[in-house]
Amino acid sequence: MSNIVITISRQYGAAGREIAQKVAEKLGVHLYDRQLVHIAAAQLQIDELSEEELLKLEREVPPLGMNFTPFFSFGMRGEKPLNQQIFEAEAGVIARLARHESCVILGRCADFVLQNERNVLTVFIEASDKFRAERGVSAYMGKTLADLKREDEKRALYYKHFTAQEFGDPMNYDLVVRSDKGTTDEIADAIVAYAKAFIK
Repeated sequence: MSNIVITISRQYGAAGREIAQKVAEKLGVHLYDRQLVHIAAAQLQIDELSEEELLKLEREVPPLGMNFTPFFSFGMRGEKPLNQQIFEAEAGVIARLARHESCVILGRCADFVLQNERNVLTVFIEASDKFRAERGVSAYMGKTLADLKREDEKRALYYKHFTAQEFGDPMNYDLVVRSDKGTTDEIADAIVAYAKAFIK
């Protein structure tokens, strides 16, 4: 069997990060998430930004028809906005990881970047509004369902901008999972079992 790469995208508040961590633990592999933006920044020799600024820049999508990044006036290197360069550098890192090791990749449009790779299982995790509303209170410092949905709108805008696809569309993923249908351990076990059956 080749190395296994699992990409996990998720609705905000659907326990996607916790499930991704458990999937990685059960497979005995690394989970890649925020460190990808740091690797990309290092490749672009960006050392003047804090982690918070890097993550915000990564999430910002330039308004359509604009050729600059409004968040940072120094965000141009060559003709491409800095967040476009970060996305492309991240995509290159993700592609290299998928070729060389088994891993779990959380977010970062990895499902799109790796859509033609045979050793990849792309997963989308969703949950009911009731489940997400309860987690907003218990796990996200009192965020409301409306707060969670606003975060999803940002993710959807970013995803659409860089992939021209719809965030959460089942046709973009190999497996769509409802995290409110079991414990995080049970959901992680199911994803691992599916990946092992799916990737030969």
